[in-house]
Parts: sequence; structure tokens; C-alpha cells
Amino acid sequence: MRFTPLAALVSVLAVATCTPVERGAVAPPSGPAFAHVQDLDGTPDMIVDAKTLATSWVVYDQELKESFCSIEEANLAPGKYRLLRFTVVTPNIGDADIYIGDPNRHWDPNGDGDGSDSDGLFENNACHRHYHFRNYALYQLIDSTGKITKARKNGFCMIDVKPYNEDAPPKSWVYRACGRPARPDLGLPEVPGNQGISVGYADEYYKWLGGQYFVLNDPNAPLIPPGRYTLRIWVNPPFTAKKNEPCPAKDPQGFCHMFTESNYDNNIGEAVIDIPDHPGKKGYGPGGGQDPVDEIVDDENRPDK
Repeated sequence: MRFTPLAALVSVLAVATCTPVERGAVAPPSGPAFAHVQDLDGTPDMIVDAKTLATSWVVYDQELKESFCSIEEANLAPGKYRLLRFTVVTPNIGDADIYIGDPNRHWDPNGDGDGSDSDGLFENNACHRHYHFRNYALYQLIDSTGKITKARKNGFCMIDVKPYNEDAPPKSWVYRACGRPARPDLGLPEVPGNQGISVGYADEYYKWLGGQYFVLNDPNAPLIPPGRYTLRIWVNPPFTAKKNEPCPAKDPQGFCHMFTESNYDNNIGEAVIDIPDHPGKKGYGPGGGQDPVDEIVDDENRPDK
């Protein structure tokens, strides 16, 4: 349901007056709405587009350069690695937006430049000066014995990248600003953000984004040999909160999630993949056929194809 601007404002104010316990979620801070109208009447419902996953994966032997932030995050030395890359699309098919707002106000609510009062929803990544939303998605690679390997991608920027149903697109997008923290040492002010996913829109993590891969020959982990695997993506996955870790929402089984949904049972997308002995110069898999591309920063300027 789409609001009039006045109704949307009333809804935002109503949400802000509820406590996290009352809502089952962290009360969102006020944040800039850079375009169009929010829809906060109802409940989001996230899914994973399994078709995109199945048609985008590719195995490459690729050089990870010293300038790539993803090697710092994965604790890797620069060099050539065998990577499984893939595109993840996470549409909101519910009847309300996911509204996160400005990550600056989550990380530093009182605006003093010190994140010690953070609500724990975001991590501040110094390498490429932007925030990582925690526990948004879980990437798993499962072998024939059921052994699970987790990818090291640890942060996401939730924005409206494209309409999910292009035959009947929604009226407008709302959230397209990742936000950036201030860097006083460089004379850079904070950049306001507005994160979320509108009804009928999808967030997308294209395969060339930094960290959008499994390292199959990670020197810090067991080798992932050639063979058949299941690639599983779990959006808004369940977790058990550690001490001082936020638990914004709980499912009927008592597990934590980063935001409330109307249905937690449709959050997984899977694709069966084959890891080859030799991927070749153009890569192996339905997403191959071209030379590897240098990593792209995961921000509001990310490509969708």
C-alpha cells in the first residue's frame, strides 16, 4: 500500500514512538527520504532470486590486487586466486518497505564522531569509507557430504537497485543512498544515507562487487576441490545474538533476525554448480565468457548487469 506524503509522515512518527520490544525491531531513526514516498503500512517479505543465482555463477582464476578492499576484509595477501563469483538479487515482495534509514545515525546516534554509542546494526569499514549492514545475508557452499563453507562477505548496503517485476514495476524507488562516515583526518564530512528496500524493488549484489565470491583456494581455510556443490543464499538469516549484539526481531522459533518479515520460510535461494579442474581464461559457468573484471565498490553506484 502506498501512502500519501502526510500519511507516510504519520506512519514514520508512529514507528518512532514505539520501543524495539513493542515493534519486534530496532526503532528506525529519522532519515532523509531522497525521493518519492515510503510505504511503512504492513510487513516486508524478502526472498532470493534463485534464477539469477543459477544463471550468474562463474569460476575464475583472478588476480586480487593490493588495492582491493576485499582482500583486507578476507585477510588475504594480493595474488591470484580461484574464485566462485555470483550475483545475488533480494527482492522485497511484502506489503511494506524495509526501512533502515541513515547508517550514520545508527553508528553514531549523538553525532559526536565516536561510534561507542552505536546500536550495532552497522560496521564502519575504514578501507573504502562506508558502512556494512550486519547479518543481511549468508552465503554458503555445500558439498555432497553436507559440509558447509561460508563466504567471507561481511557487509551490505541495502538500497533499491531495480524493480523486481519489470512487467508491472512499482511506482517509485525510495532508498538509494548508502551513506558514508566522516573522515576528519581527510577533511571529509559525513555523507547522509537512506537505506532500505521498497515494496516491489530488489537489492542486487552483482558478481564483480568486492567480496562477492568464495575463495576456493583460500590459504587460511580448507581447499574447496572440483566437484558438484549447492550454492545457498540466505537473506535475513536467523542467528543467536551474542552478548551485547542486537536482536532487532525474533521468529516463532526464537531466533534473531535483523528485521521483521511476514514470512521467514522463503528466505533461501539455491543453485547447483560444478567447480571445474581448470576454469579457463574466460571462466567456467553460465556467468562466464569474458575476462575477469576488477572489483567494484559496493555503494549506490553499483551496476546491476
